[in-house]
Amino acid sequence: MQKSVLAEIVGALNKKEARDIHKWLLSPAHNQRQDVVRLFEYMQKSIADLETAFEKQRAWKFVNPGEPFDDARMRQVMYFLLKCIEEFLVFEDYSNDPIRFNIALTRIYRRRNLNKAYKQAYRIGSDSLENQPLRNHFYLLNRYFLEQEEHEHRMAMSQNAPVNLQETADALEQWFAAERLRISKDMLAHHRIFQTIQYDYGLQNEILTYSERKKMLDSPAVGVYYFAYQALTNPQQETYFDELERCLHHEMEHFDHSEVRTLYLAALNYCVAKINQGQNEYASRAFELYKKGLETGILLENNLVSRYTFGNAVGAALKIREFGWAEKFISDFEHHLDEKQRKSIVNFNLSRVYFEKGDYDKAQRMLFDFEYDDMLLNIIAKTMLLKIYYEQGEFDALESLLESMRIYLQRKEALDTARKSAYKNLISLMKKLLNLNPYSKTQTERMRSLVESTDPLMEREWLLRQLDGNRR
Repeated sequence: MQKSVLAEIVGALNKKEARDIHKWLLSPAHNQRQDVVRLFEYMQKSIADLETAFEKQRAWKFVNPGEPFDDARMRQVMYFLLKCIEEFLVFEDYSNDPIRFNIALTRIYRRRNLNKAYKQAYRIGSDSLENQPLRNHFYLLNRYFLEQEEHEHRMAMSQNAPVNLQETADALEQWFAAERLRISKDMLAHHRIFQTIQYDYGLQNEILTYSERKKMLDSPAVGVYYFAYQALTNPQQETYFDELERCLHHEMEHFDHSEVRTLYLAALNYCVAKINQGQNEYASRAFELYKKGLETGILLENNLVSRYTFGNAVGAALKIREFGWAEKFISDFEHHLDEKQRKSIVNFNLSRVYFEKGDYDKAQRMLFDFEYDDMLLNIIAKTMLLKIYYEQGEFDALESLLESMRIYLQRKEALDTARKSAYKNLISLMKKLLNLNPYSKTQTERMRSLVESTDPLMEREWLLRQLDGNRR
């Protein structure tokens, strides 16, 4: 029984839900079996000891004291309790959503030919939908459902009555366009992480063209996903990102938290790619997105911030030399990191701050305390040590680390090809930098040309600074 669906659901109920379900079970309208009530009471008393107390034989003694155990009857009681709880959860979900509740009422009253009741439910449903702030897929789909009910109602009243087929079709098309664009954006993002997964984008190109032609981009749900998808697929056309950024700063009240978070991450991934290409003007744009997204909680999920978002926010701040904000952010938000990762991630990011401030001793100490099995973070930490060793003239340590990092990259088959090549090119150029005669203008200019033309390449700016003799 402890592995049953019933046990899983009961174990997940909060105190208010448990109290409300108990009242629900006591009502003859929902349940007429006392053994179902007793089973629920027993399970609630036994929450702290699920492994043993939820065994059917133990529960039976409480539900039917003095009677011999009957497995079939026990399963029947469990089934009825499960169904009662599920009915309560669905009822509660609909009751807490006045829009869906009134859409259901319009359908019920329409089918019963209750004209006054229908009109009232339709009006309340429409007003509730228009007065709430969301203009996402939730809004568009419920707009379609209401238009559909109104169409069915008018047709039932008279075949000659003016119908709202155009409004119904428009609502459906807007919902479909928004959902297709949203899903395509997610498919694209997922494919870039897991490149072995291939997706069929179906009507995507037709939806893009149709959305433009029908002027659907003024609809927040269609527009924001249109610009997000176009920005990710056409990064060279920066006007798409400009529009996405505008939506993020001015229209996010129309979307729920999870949607806003994925849109922010799409915009930030765009900025990171541009920064990696040397377009540093995107660092300030990324910084503003991170700043707003973290301070408003948009980039938090279950009150936690991922180690990547945490590190990328620090990185964006360092790019524009906002050292004070980076240190304060680490201090203010470290408790939002997963506790198991917290110490290592904090040390790693503090080391980045100290390095950029030129405090190499503190940076090294923090890096020595950094212990994490994340491949990418380890590579970034090693890269930071490479730069510290070079700038402090610790060339023996540098040569040793260059070789160990070369071997490390060789062994890490899971690292994507482009990133691996970028780090391999960095190692190669750092070896050449070690052998460079700094007093030879010819060698220096040849090296500069090589750094500027090598692609992909990590730390291009840092390498160029070394050639200029300007380490900070």
